[in-house]
Amino acid sequence: MNISLEEENMFHIKKSFTIILFFFITSLLPLTLYGEDHQIHKAVNHNDASASAEMKIPDSPMMPQPGKKVQFGEGNYLIYKFDKQPKLGTVIIKVEIFNSKDKKDTSMEITGSAGMPSMSGAHDTGDLPFALSNKGTYLLPVNIVMPGEWEIKLTIKKAGKIIFRGSHRFDV
Repeated sequence: MNISLEEENMFHIKKSFTIILFFFITSLLPLTLYGEDHQIHKAVNHNDASASAEMKIPDSPMMPQPGKKVQFGEGNYLIYKFDKQPKLGTVIIKVEIFNSKDKKDTSMEITGSAGMPSMSGAHDTGDLPFALSNKGTYLLPVNIVMPGEWEIKLTIKKAGKIIFRGSHRFDV
């Protein structure tokens, strides 16, 4: 059986292409499996009947613009604002909580997170506790690392129980 040099070269090219294609496809397989597993994991966390009460609390609804009253609980309200117009660098979120008699209430625990909704996870701060100042103002510094749309989320607890969640989006 005589095989021409041209036929032999074509055979080796096809064989090499098949081997490269095989390794390329098998290298993508773990990504596909992770993606499917990741989606299943998310579904279980959000729909599991045995999930904790905190996981069942809906996402944070949008709050009015900074400086406006945000009502919550039984006559309580908060007013949040930034120490300066948000821009690249550190901005401080300030929150004051008032009871139904318009007196500052410093008995609450506030946590907050910040991030870019379009780049979920890339610049997220995670939940951080607000510090309480001597003047009764809750403070949280946030590092704005790039321009774009940002979102802050607030969670307020009283005696360990979540009583409020809210969010605000802003552009830098």
